[in-house]
Amino acid sequence: MNERQTDILIIGAGFAGIAAAKKLHGLNRDFLVVEARERIGGRTLTETFEGDITLDLGAKWLGPTQQLVWEWVYETNAATYETYNTGRNILSYKGKTSHYTGTIPKIGILSLLDLGNAIKQLEKLAATIDTQQPWQHPQAERYDEMTLRTWIRQHTHTEAARHVMEIGIQTVFAAESSEISLLFALFYLRSGDNLETLISITNGAQQTILKEGTQGLLKKVAACFADRIVLQSPVEKIVQDTIGVKAHTAQSIIRAQKCILTVPPALLERIRFEPPLPQQKAQLCQRMPMGAAMKCFAVYNTPFWRKHGLSGQVVSDEFPVKVTFDVGHGDKDYGKMLVFVEGNDARNFIGLPPDMRKQMVLEKLVHFFGKEAAFPIFYTDKCWTEEEWTRGCYVGLMSPNTLTHFGPHLRTPFGNIHFAGTETADRWNGYLDGAIQSGYRAAEEVV
Repeated sequence: MNERQTDILIIGAGFAGIAAAKKLHGLNRDFLVVEARERIGGRTLTETFEGDITLDLGAKWLGPTQQLVWEWVYETNAATYETYNTGRNILSYKGKTSHYTGTIPKIGILSLLDLGNAIKQLEKLAATIDTQQPWQHPQAERYDEMTLRTWIRQHTHTEAARHVMEIGIQTVFAAESSEISLLFALFYLRSGDNLETLISITNGAQQTILKEGTQGLLKKVAACFADRIVLQSPVEKIVQDTIGVKAHTAQSIIRAQKCILTVPPALLERIRFEPPLPQQKAQLCQRMPMGAAMKCFAVYNTPFWRKHGLSGQVVSDEFPVKVTFDVGHGDKDYGKMLVFVEGNDARNFIGLPPDMRKQMVLEKLVHFFGKEAAFPIFYTDKCWTEEEWTRGCYVGLMSPNTLTHFGPHLRTPFGNIHFAGTETADRWNGYLDGAIQSGYRAAEEVV
């Protein structure tokens, strides 16, 4: 078996792994990146179809306060454009369709007041969370014992407000509110500024799109050390002692003094550790399942909905199309309609035959945007729960009694092994910016 030697081994070539490599490269340190997939990018995947239709099948957007990823944009001179956010949005609720402008759907004055009050209370609680140590909050145990759904039901009084809030939560977490603890939700919202930022386009997390895609940005950043990245090399075992680690792949054994591991917690059990992971770290990983997200794209010759004064944005209670965005560029560019299917909807939808999925999506788009929506020039969808080396998106989630009991072990090194990945970030957790932050932190730890 082939043997290789390096000072620092980085496992995973997503944004966290490449960020760590970038930092080490700038310090002239010896390192090697190994990646299980045949590509770099992790939970980003940019593909071009039909010759010139570029789509981000994974993570897509940049927000204005995501400073680290913007530094990469400026360094690489990557071209961007703003998400289309002009015109009337569509609300479909209980069989009735209406139009509105702004971020929050117009659901009747009492329900709107109810929804606004609940969001205000949730953001007020989130503002009290220390994202570096959320488990130290005076009410941490109480918040961590209940699910986010329990809190929503206690603090909303109208069905419409509760339903719209649930759709927003599903969109942010790619999970049901019943799956995550209130404390984790508060931490997550605080790490990304607040709930309004996470659900907004203008001044929000969905504001800016990269013309060449997020994976395209990563390729530019990694180009100067591409010769230090080894693809299609899943790490099967990591053996460590006081002087270093030995990582075993099917092709080779890699010896290193230090290791940066960027694998999502839910997938760490696929690696055999000798000695085994500390029991609390292992227990944490068992309690951090991935969210369930699916992206569906219907591409048209032009964004025809714009000429009708529509933004392309939908909030709906109809399966499977709950949320849509117009992610195309100019009026003369392709019309790119992005449909999100998340949480339980995604788990149910992914099991259907591809042709049926396409038919169901297009039927809903016709309902919302008219007959022109029935004839896309291209359609595709991406099921992230089926990705072998991801098994879900957007991020590892925490159910009740996880963050308080096991949260302190998220970033704690295990001997010569240091942990990165967006799940370990205290700023923009679950986003590209959080992944970069985690990679930089781990690189600083090992040097």
